[in-house]
Amino acid sequence: MIDSLNTAMLELQSALTARALYPASHPRIRTAESRAYQLLNEILVVHGNVTLLGIDNRVIFENRALPSSMHLADVFFRQLHGKGVDRITFSHGLAARELSSLLDDLASTDTSRQLCFSDHITLGFVQEGDRTAPIVRGLPEAGQTPLPKEVSQVVHDVWKDAQEHHRVETDMLGDVITTLSKMLNDSAAAMLPLASVKRHDEYTFVHTINVAVLSTALAEAVGFKGRMVHELNMAALLHDLGKQLIPHELLNKAGKFTDEEFERVRRHPVDGARLLLSTAGASELAAIVAYEHHVRADGTGYPKVPRGWKLNLASRVVQVADVFDALRTHRPYRPALPLPKIYELMEGDVGTMFDADLLEVFFRNVVSRGVPEAAVPVQSTPSTVVSAR
Repeated sequence: MIDSLNTAMLELQSALTARALYPASHPRIRTAESRAYQLLNEILVVHGNVTLLGIDNRVIFENRALPSSMHLADVFFRQLHGKGVDRITFSHGLAARELSSLLDDLASTDTSRQLCFSDHITLGFVQEGDRTAPIVRGLPEAGQTPLPKEVSQVVHDVWKDAQEHHRVETDMLGDVITTLSKMLNDSAAAMLPLASVKRHDEYTFVHTINVAVLSTALAEAVGFKGRMVHELNMAALLHDLGKQLIPHELLNKAGKFTDEEFERVRRHPVDGARLLLSTAGASELAAIVAYEHHVRADGTGYPKVPRGWKLNLASRVVQVADVFDALRTHRPYRPALPLPKIYELMEGDVGTMFDADLLEVFFRNVVSRGVPEAAVPVQSTPSTVVSAR
């Protein structure tokens, strides 16, 4: 039972953390909620009710720590603690809408919003003698740590600042990196948050998030640890920053580029690297990745590099993720490609564009974790820009 309960809580946590990326109606959130609801009800049919206590960085059920205790304590129960809660009880008869309502309350960044009871979810906190008191509206919000605002909006704000003021506010990306890292560590859902694209002007930001998630997963698979993972994530989020210095009307031009326009677009790696090198707080790795992400393994591509140039491993990681996400996303000028076709195309570029071992690890250890169906088609004016170029 404890393993089933552990899985149910991880699914519930997945639904909560995914709300930092998607609206509550997104199918990936609904899927995680549905799994949690199904697992919890299977348990409750037999046991009537279950009570979980989050205390001392552990999540306890019947005096035993759940297998994913530390991860649940750091994410789901941290959100509960922010509302003054350290104990939650689920009872037989639990309805799906009750779980959704709980997640709505926890994910809200409205500091005036309080948790409230439902018929089959009881919330409380430990008092003297291990007694439990109910949580009611009006409980002080001290210590609340809300999820960051929608990740794509944060990335959008950073890039807009770069476009308008030629500066990069890297501190704004801290919460984004934390959110993406926690989603990747969620072993129950094992889902990569490859968000859907509804409009062309969303593509750049959604693609950037996808590349960051995929790059981080691949980096961890090849042995990146700790600070290096953080810097890689930051570099992936900023790899296309130079595009913000390209005039908007050019980047969204419907039709073929002139030679001069094409060269202007191809200058974005250099522009991005220069901007990052002049930004306090931006790592050298971010500038390297911005500069190299269109340089191929054989030294071709752009910008032009000296013969024998050796690409940084981080640049090679981001490049794999960049091309993969571009191919699996619907664009105005071509449909998304199925995974077998993507693998065939990328495998065909081994030696010229990609490293064989890195590509093998990517498809075996990252893509195999579960890549959602292709994002929905964009609905605006076609562009001649492909992020994988």
